[in-house]
Amino acid sequence: LQIINAKEKLNRLNRENKDATSAANELEKSIESLGSNNAELLKRRRLLDEKLQLEKANLRKWESRAEKIKGEREYTALMSEIGAQKRTIFGVEAEMAEVTNELKSGDEKLAKMSGAHQEKLSSANSAFESVRELLNEEQNELSSKESVRNELISRLPKPLQMKYERIYQKRAQQGIAFLKKGICQACMRMVPHELFNRVCKAEVVEECPSCQRIVVAEVAKE
Repeated sequence: LQIINAKEKLNRLNRENKDATSAANELEKSIESLGSNNAELLKRRRLLDEKLQLEKANLRKWESRAEKIKGEREYTALMSEIGAQKRTIFGVEAEMAEVTNELKSGDEKLAKMSGAHQEKLSSANSAFESVRELLNEEQNELSSKESVRNELISRLPKPLQMKYERIYQKRAQQGIAFLKKGICQACMRMVPHELFNRVCKAEVVEECPSCQRIVVAEVAKE
């Protein structure tokens, strides 16, 4: 029970640090995702720019030809091509403007997230530093109690050691429970009166019928 309490205390001391670290990690994932998206947008804008330059070059060619044409029919057809070329260019420019706006928005979000990420990291470090000494003390205390527990377990007969460890793993790392006035203090269920009497006499190893933990009378603490 002392080991369980020590672990809970360590978890409480670490909670603020863990929460801040977890938040920082989530922000880091978002930053990576946003960075990848911005990289894709930059690639897309570069391709659009190349396409725009090509379309403008084609437009200049069409316009140059139009200046040299004298026939009305051919001129009309060429002007139609020029109009279509201008619409294409307009579409590419509009798409580029959209991509540019997305990039600008992404950069702003990235800057905010980066600032928040640093803030969370600082918060996590501050939380850790504020309890560092206490954490070390509690960790040493926990290690000491675990050493005592292991030494006590080593005194048990092998079959009982195996039985205890099996229960310990299955029952939230609490293999033993006290009986107080016939009630198991782990699951808070009443045990049969005869079992309670046998446990009080400490003649046999008994388990709680409800939670299957090994039970001992509370007077054993005295």
